[in-house]
This record gives sequence, C-alpha cells and structure tokens, in this order.
Amino acid sequence: MKLFETINRDLITALKAKDSEKLSVLRMVKSKILYVNARGELEDNEIIKIINKYAKEIKETITETKKVGREEETKQAETELKIVEEYLPKQLSEEEVKALVKQIVEELKASSMKDMGRVMKELLAKAPSVDGKIASQLVRETLK
Repeated sequence: MKLFETINRDLITALKAKDSEKLSVLRMVKSKILYVNARGELEDNEIIKIINKYAKEIKETITETKKVGREEETKQAETELKIVEEYLPKQLSEEEVKALVKQIVEELKASSMKDMGRVMKELLAKAPSVDGKIASQLVRETLK
C-alpha cells in the first residue's frame, strides 16, 4: 500500500475514533502533500521528503517553545512529532550513515570537497530519511 493511501486510511480511522490530535496532524500532513500535488499522486520517497520537512518544522517549534518556557505547547508539539514519525522510515544510526557515506565515496571515487555535492545527492537518494545536517557533517569528515 502506498504511503498516501495509508495516511488517508489512518485519517479516516482517527475521524471515526474521534482522536482529535491524530486527526489534526494527519490533516496537516495530507494538506502539505496535496499542496505539492493536488491529487496526491506522488512517489513514496517524495511524500517522505514532505513529511520529513514537516517533522523538521515541528522540531524547531519544540526548540523554540522550550526556550520561552511554554511547556504545554512543547508537549503538544512532541505529541505531533510522534504521530508524524510513524509515517517516516526508521532513522539510520550514525554508524550506519558513516558506513553508507564511506561506501558511496568509494563507489564515486570521491577524493576532495569538490565531490561533496555528488556524494550528498547519492546519499540522500539511497537514504532519504537521513538528517541533512548530520549527513553533510559526516561527508565533510570523510572527504577531508
């Protein structure tokens, strides 16, 4: 089953169960997907990128609400993040990302920082759920 269909099915289930938190989060996810493509006819990896971006926004919200001491909003954002992460593939550990970066560097015969763009493109194609900041840091360390 495609990811968009899964989200729609879970949205209907949340509606029937009167689960307002999950319902509102899934509606937001669906609206973000439909904003990109009005029919939701996207490949799963493109949908994952959209959901990843939304998860990143929620993480920033959590950081900001913690800074200003708004614990109620922080808890709500953390709950939203848990729901959103259910639809993302399992995050790779740092060791797994390092191994993947080394493999890609060897495959592309990358030797300098000039090759960073090619390595990053290949890395994000193979593992779209990798955090971009962590990925770029590991690629820089490997190419030095």
